[in-house]
Amino acid sequence: IPGRDSTEYILEFEADLPTLAKPLEPYRLSFMFYNDFKKQQRMATLTRERDELSKSIAVYRNMFDTTEQLITEMKCQVQEAETKQSHLKNELKKHQIDIPQTSILQCVDSLIKQKMLEQEGVKKSPRRACTLSNYPKDNQDILGKIAHLAQIEDDRAAKVISWHMASDMDCVVTLTTAAARRIFDETQGRQQVLPLDSVYKKTLPDWNRTLPHLRNGRNHFRPIGNPVFARDLLTFPENVEHCQIVFGMLLGDTIIIDNLDAANHYRKEVVKITHCPTLLTREGDRIRSNGKFGGLQNKAPPMDKLRGMVFGAPMPKLYSVLSGQIDLLQQYRTAVVKLHSVNQDLHLQLQSLNTPEMQKRKQELAEQEKSLKLIEEKLGMTPSGKGTESLLPLEALDMSDSPTPPKRMRR
Repeated sequence: IPGRDSTEYILEFEADLPTLAKPLEPYRLSFMFYNDFKKQQRMATLTRERDELSKSIAVYRNMFDTTEQLITEMKCQVQEAETKQSHLKNELKKHQIDIPQTSILQCVDSLIKQKMLEQEGVKKSPRRACTLSNYPKDNQDILGKIAHLAQIEDDRAAKVISWHMASDMDCVVTLTTAAARRIFDETQGRQQVLPLDSVYKKTLPDWNRTLPHLRNGRNHFRPIGNPVFARDLLTFPENVEHCQIVFGMLLGDTIIIDNLDAANHYRKEVVKITHCPTLLTREGDRIRSNGKFGGLQNKAPPMDKLRGMVFGAPMPKLYSVLSGQIDLLQQYRTAVVKLHSVNQDLHLQLQSLNTPEMQKRKQELAEQEKSLKLIEEKLGMTPSGKGTESLLPLEALDMSDSPTPPKRMRR
């Protein structure tokens, strides 16, 4: 069938593949038919101009879309930074720290400096310390002397536990028997050593075990004197798991209680239901696990008589409180700087939308879109509601007023 001049035709290709579970969409190829060489040349020129304009418009639109996407992302960053700053400000309020609305960074820097000075003062304040010389840790298998492995906050508990463990305080704990043997040889056998690889761990007490009067989920009697496992009063600056083995073995289920009367009452009631471990009192008395008490052997001497072989005191709780406040203030400062930075970036990006260069690009895009529309009308590509054959005749194509592409496009 001969083609109709200046008419758009569409070739439709359908795949005939019965084995496909889902049929493929047909492929449509559109083209214009002209029965005159001169017409074809003119239309080819318009088609090239249309393609060049379409590419240029696509570049502009992609640039503007990228800019819009960047702005959207920046707004999200601003929102996240605001949320982070608000959260940290509320956390600081929980620590009774209020931040003013103005001069924020200066205020935060001043608070950080003040808190650091307070922290340094707490660190330098006198507190109980173990004066027993530690063994050099020149080997990773050496943990150190027992006196240096734990700390106790309460002075009375520290005195009686240190005295109770006096024979063990100078002992060096090692991870391996080989390391213990080297120390033994270096000191000609004068240094006590305890290798952890020789400990039978199945007999160690459960660190989370309840007190004897609470066994089997029952409160068998009401104790007096605030009993607590001695091991629960220890804190370990490092090597927690290894230290739990050491003190679980040496202290066992030893209990700390207020005084001798409370200790005797506790033991009297416990032995009715189970074995009673050694009891130490905060006043310095000891009731052995076999029930013996009294005499100089069971009375702790004054602290100064322990000759420095005493567990040191941990850093005061105020130190960790100040550490937490300093950390929050530093996080808040970072959040403030971050919010200022992303806000500034967003402001600059929004300003860039109104620069003469950006306005010129928008104008160029509008002109190119207008030119493209005119070319498409001449090509008969603008829908007129009458189907693909309702196209402008070639005589209506006045090439004299065809838009001239920009220089960059002509190149």
